[in-house]
Amino acid sequence: MHEAKLAANRFEAVTIFLLLAISLWPAMSFKAAVLVPMAHGLFLFGIFLLIRHYLARVRPLVAHLFFTACVSVLAIEIVVHHFTSLHLNRFVLSLAFQPQAKEQIGLSNTLFYLLAFVAGLAYLTARLMRWHVQLSVRVVWTVTFVALALSQGLYGFLLYQRDAGLLNSQRHLVFFTGLHHYYAEKIFTPIFGPRPPNPFAQAYDGTARPRAVSDTWEVTSPRNLLLIVIDSMRAMDMKADPTVAPNLLQLGQKGYLSLDHSSVANCTHFGMHTLFSGDLATTFRQARHSGKAQGIFAALSGAGYRLSSAEAQSLDWYDLAATYLPGTARDIAPEGTNAARDDFVSRSTVARLQGDTSIPWAHLAYFSGPHFSYDENKNITTEVYREMIRKTDQRIARMVQGLAASGLLRDTLVIITSDHGEEVFENDTVGHGSTLNDAQTKVPLLVLGATMPTGWIRSHRDILPFVRAELGAAPLRAFPNQLEVLTGCDYEFPKSFAVIDEDGRVDFRLQDGLLAPAPSPGSRQPSDDQIRRAGLRLIRLLNENK
Repeated sequence: MHEAKLAANRFEAVTIFLLLAISLWPAMSFKAAVLVPMAHGLFLFGIFLLIRHYLARVRPLVAHLFFTACVSVLAIEIVVHHFTSLHLNRFVLSLAFQPQAKEQIGLSNTLFYLLAFVAGLAYLTARLMRWHVQLSVRVVWTVTFVALALSQGLYGFLLYQRDAGLLNSQRHLVFFTGLHHYYAEKIFTPIFGPRPPNPFAQAYDGTARPRAVSDTWEVTSPRNLLLIVIDSMRAMDMKADPTVAPNLLQLGQKGYLSLDHSSVANCTHFGMHTLFSGDLATTFRQARHSGKAQGIFAALSGAGYRLSSAEAQSLDWYDLAATYLPGTARDIAPEGTNAARDDFVSRSTVARLQGDTSIPWAHLAYFSGPHFSYDENKNITTEVYREMIRKTDQRIARMVQGLAASGLLRDTLVIITSDHGEEVFENDTVGHGSTLNDAQTKVPLLVLGATMPTGWIRSHRDILPFVRAELGAAPLRAFPNQLEVLTGCDYEFPKSFAVIDEDGRVDFRLQDGLLAPAPSPGSRQPSDDQIRRAGLRLIRLLNENK
């Protein structure tokens, strides 16, 4: 009886092998955890060979199309990771299904054409090059199964061992799902015994609770609120060059201006969550799926305020409007350049504020000028990015000054800030959501018309208690300024954190129930004692969120 043979197209096999090697290269290291990506890559390669083999038995054309699809997916993964440091995972895929995805994540038709060309070239080459190699189906099945068992088993064992290098390697693994820390403990504890507490890793049960904030504020000092949010405007350019935003700097002389303000997160849905709710992004999932409006505008809605917004890009992004803008009259800019959408926001804001002034109002003006990809048909450079800031600065200054001159800002608290920062090739990356550094998290904050102290405001977590105190809805409650927690962007729950306190900065990764230290930006790395203290503070803060 003849052994079943797998006829692999040599060109296709070599192409997929090389693309997998490039995709998994960032996960490689000189530590024991390197065996996980190696075994995982071998498993993916074996799965490709097997699926292609069985498809070819049905129809060769289908097998070639499957190869083309795999090339496209791996090419997208490599391109996305190269430019953004993100992977083609659930979070990244979810971006494409959000409103105005093309504008939000900077997708261009050129990229689609390039990927289509690569896929077509791969398909034609595979059809022309009929180099085949005969492999035993049984051997391929065996190697694939062993690779899967090895990658999962070793991953689980290193989780059980609380290997600090594992999670740093895991974050670079593509198309990988491993054992949860809970099951790893169940499997290996009976064999090797319970592990002692490890200062480099602390468990977290994922039960962050939102702070209790009443649905409706009892506003005793009613004032209008104008909240201006500029998408992707970082503070470092205003620090380095006063000509980048001279009008905002001049307005800052009439109020409070900080160029060291933290957005707490490095993407829109997490940054806006904290801005409106005062909570860390660890409660975004609960807020989004609660079916209940939350945050500043929700509280003001219950207090009888007239609510409105003008949005350069739709805040239906991750259900932000449904969660944080209840009962709001929304004006959403039509498609166009960043400048055209921002002009729409300026005009709509003026029109809305000219309405009924007999009751207090709250208005959100959401500008997108500095947001990647800035303007179509322009090469992306630092100077192009700064030029978009200059134009946004001029537009907002004209709008605020015009509103004030018309008396529309009488007895109004004005807050101008950004949802997050932006990286423009500082680390060979364009965009945001990838790294918790100053470029992506430090944003300007300008407050006009404040009657309460403002010097204590350090981050977006402080905006809600500040506004509530300004309106006489609660006593001023300031968070300790010596502790700052940053949350990295993800689908609905952050998996990367940075704890910054009087001792310095410690970064952490959260994966499969295990919190472990991660490399921090900069050359100075924390000590073991500092890591242990920061980890315990982070776990306590996550569970209490206060």
